[in-house]
Amino acid sequence: GKDKLIFSPYFLQQLQAQGTGIDKFVLSQLTQLFLTVKLECPFYEGSKLLPKYQVKKFLMLGRSLETPVDPHLYNRVQSGLINLLGARMYFASKVLTPYCYTLDVEIKLDEEGFVLPATHHEEIFKRIALCIDGPKRFCANSHNLLGKEAIKQRHLQLLGYEVVQIPYFKFEVLQNSDDIIAYLHKKIFPHSFRLTW
Repeated sequence: GKDKLIFSPYFLQQLQAQGTGIDKFVLSQLTQLFLTVKLECPFYEGSKLLPKYQVKKFLMLGRSLETPVDPHLYNRVQSGLINLLGARMYFASKVLTPYCYTLDVEIKLDEEGFVLPATHHEEIFKRIALCIDGPKRFCANSHNLLGKEAIKQRHLQLLGYEVVQIPYFKFEVLQNSDDIIAYLHKKIFPHSFRLTW
């Protein structure tokens, strides 16, 4: 069937013939295609992309399958998170996942919904991926995510992350730190949202 055409033997032979001179961005695209096939077509049994052609991370200088986080927006969100969670130790930043994507912020929860220290590796019930989306992650003059960012968020959901989007146009209108804390609380913990502790 047609599914055999993805990474066909002929294509993989052509790749082999290229040697080591293959453009990193092309390898990123091939890795993402392979990841997409694994996530979207779990029953795919065709040829695989050899590990030597797979990149370890999508975020690169120049052309990249991910847009770097906006530093100014990130710093404001980080301050709000420290105020909300009580300490810097409860979230990790710029986390490279085993699936090549880089998370702007990761928060881990246990089964009861309590936030675990970022260094915790056992009994993690839920992983929250915060996407701190600055203007460069959106199409020009619109609130529509760029295709590559929409694909990233879809893949993270398929990989089991709870994706929480923090778009710059919603965040930048917040007036003060109380507004920021309330906004982040409502976004990240919608089911336990209370204005007073």
